[in-house]
Amino acid sequence: MTDGYLLNLRTFREVRDDKAQALKPLEEAAEAFGAWQLHDGVRQSQIMTARRAYRQDLIDECMDVVQAVVNLLDAEGFTQEDVDAAIGRCNARNWERGRL
Repeated sequence: MTDGYLLNLRTFREVRDDKAQALKPLEEAAEAFGAWQLHDGVRQSQIMTARRAYRQDLIDECMDVVQAVVNLLDAEGFTQEDVDAAIGRCNARNWERGRL
């Protein structure tokens, strides 16, 4: 288990405050789940090339999710201060629920 990840993603040059931008994280999350499903049986494989391919596909799809969320935050005009405050609230909720 890790204590979190330090992520530093830049937003795309052009983001829009529209429905398509808002739906993008959902689309990317579905692709991340699809990558997990596709390779579910391979996770414990002794064939290293299969495991590497699974891990790379999954992490790439997960980063696409994060990228889509970062783009949506930017399209909505959130600042780093807003994000930091939201992370604090999220951590507090998860602490209260016994998840952290």
